[in-house]
Formats: sequence, structure tokens, C-alpha cells
Amino acid sequence: MRVLLIEDNEDDVYLIREILADRKEARFDVESVDRLDQGLKHLVEGRIDIVLLDLSLPDSHGLGTFEKTHAAGKDLPIIVLTGLDDEGVAMQAMRAGAQDYLVKNRMDGDLLVRAIRYAVERKGTEAALRKSEAQFRQA
Repeated sequence: MRVLLIEDNEDDVYLIREILADRKEARFDVESVDRLDQGLKHLVEGRIDIVLLDLSLPDSHGLGTFEKTHAAGKDLPIIVLTGLDDEGVAMQAMRAGAQDYLVKNRMDGDLLVRAIRYAVERKGTEAALRKSEAQFRQA
């Protein structure tokens, strides 16, 4: 699975890479960038299955970071992975289309992998449902 990690903290990047590298049930290829503009360029290239997104980056901050990422990768699942433990922000992100909202200091490897797996499955199910509905309308 191709993961785009948009995160500027080198320690967090290292930790997430290690967590995903140790998984036996799935292979994760993690590409990381430390700026939103770099992440958006990767999304345009279209070689990503899921995005792990920090909301606090040097070139973008807050829910605007999610909104820009979501607009560029509309069909991609996006998991917000942040140090901001704020239920209000979490609800706003989920309503805006985030597949999950994980707080870094509360996250472990099992939770992260499960969130990734469910996010990809949900997006796939949503796409299949949209296709089925379109076919039904044509009929």
C-alpha cells in the first residue's frame, strides 16, 4: 500500500515509518514530505493509496490543511494524524471528509494500521456504491 505521510516532525516520520515497516499483515511503502505544497504535488501524480496528514505544517496550519489536501485528492482516504487533541477540530475534520482523526500521543501501531485498513476499505465501498447508483440511474 502506497502511503503519503505529510509530516514535518522528523521524529514522528521515523516513528510512523518504523510502525508500518514492522507490520506482517500488509506492506506499506511510505513516501514522506514535510510541506503541504510538496504533498499536493504527489497527489497530482496519482500514485498514492492513502494520506496521513498532520494539520500543523510550516506552510499550512489547521483545518485549511485538510481542506486543501481533500480538494487535491478527493477520492483518496485521508487520516488526520496530529498532536492536537481537540474533539471539536476532530468532528470538523470528520464532517469535512477525513476518514479518521488520530492523536499522535494516543496512537499505537495496531490503531494506526487498523485505521489505514478501514479508511481504504470505506473509500473503496463508497466508490463502488457511487458506481452502482450511477448504473441504476442509467437503467
